[in-house]
Amino acid sequence: MQPRRGQQLVQSLERGLAALEMALDGSVRPSEVAEALGIDRSTAYRLLYTLMAKGYLLQDERTREFTSNPAKFFQLYGKVATLLDWPDVAGDFLTKLRDESGETANLGVRQANNVIYIAHKPGQAALSVNFALGTSRPLHCSALGKALLAAQPDAVTAEWVASAPLTTYTTKTITEPSHLKRHLGTVRTDGYAVDDEETFAGVRCIAAPIHDHRQQVIAALGISGPTTRITQEQLPHFAQTVMQVAAELSAELGAPNSDL
Repeated sequence: MQPRRGQQLVQSLERGLAALEMALDGSVRPSEVAEALGIDRSTAYRLLYTLMAKGYLLQDERTREFTSNPAKFFQLYGKVATLLDWPDVAGDFLTKLRDESGETANLGVRQANNVIYIAHKPGQAALSVNFALGTSRPLHCSALGKALLAAQPDAVTAEWVASAPLTTYTTKTITEPSHLKRHLGTVRTDGYAVDDEETFAGVRCIAAPIHDHRQQVIAALGISGPTTRITQEQLPHFAQTVMQVAAELSAELGAPNSDL
């Protein structure tokens, strides 16, 4: 529906959306927004800061530039997922992981202290572990979350671990910062993360990071299933399958030196 002629628009909203569209095209500075919209720099900064406060933008601490926050848009996508098709490139690899493992395959991205499920392929067994799109889980105890955390530089991971709320969900949840820091070091070395009944009793998950063409970690791919099928003895086999498919998806997204 197009606006009727003569109908007045909300100028501040119009400007905010214009600033958001600029950020979606690439990193942007307040001065660039001010020039494009014909407003002063302080107003442009308030527009960008408001969008950041609402989760739509991120600000680079070094350059002070604003960029779009993919996790926010993926979360919104989850709320209207029934009206949209997930990109085939991710869906094909999720299907492959589900078929090869026999368990539910998940794809998630980070948002603040949580991981957001943005795509999945439900397991076909009678007893499967399935999460709705848009569902969030804590970073510190979910396999997807730990895979994303461990991919960060040591200093960033250490700072997050020291300040984040490490809530207890089961008797196996890691809530001691020093323990979690060591654990994430192991995840980084191994190349995969395990949620060993740390979020839900009786559920075990395995995940590995996804890299893009810049070699940046943009998501994590993994499987979830009951501990009766994802057993300790079978962990190495499942982990290898997850890492292989994650590397293949990363290569499809242009990641250099993917370990295939």
